[in-house]
Amino acid sequence: GSAIRASRGGLRAMPWKANANVWSRRIMTGSQCQEARLRLGWSTRMLANKAGVPWYAVMNLDYGTGEVDPAIVDALARAFKQAGLELR
Repeated sequence: GSAIRASRGGLRAMPWKANANVWSRRIMTGSQCQEARLRLGWSTRMLANKAGVPWYAVMNLDYGTGEVDPAIVDALARAFKQAGLELR
């Protein structure tokens, strides 16, 4: 699979590393969430369903319209990781 890496130029695909650190504990920005979601072709509702979180929480993070609980960010990160994307 491929992975997502945050860089000054945005996110880019990179090879999956089996020994990668657990990244759900790292901060994911709204723009990183949105770019990863779009790369997978997922709507905000689809991501919410896959992560098991409320749709409005995805919207709040994706578009920066509100505060998001770190547990929700972890759930979103796990959903991306299960789909083969990794935030670095």
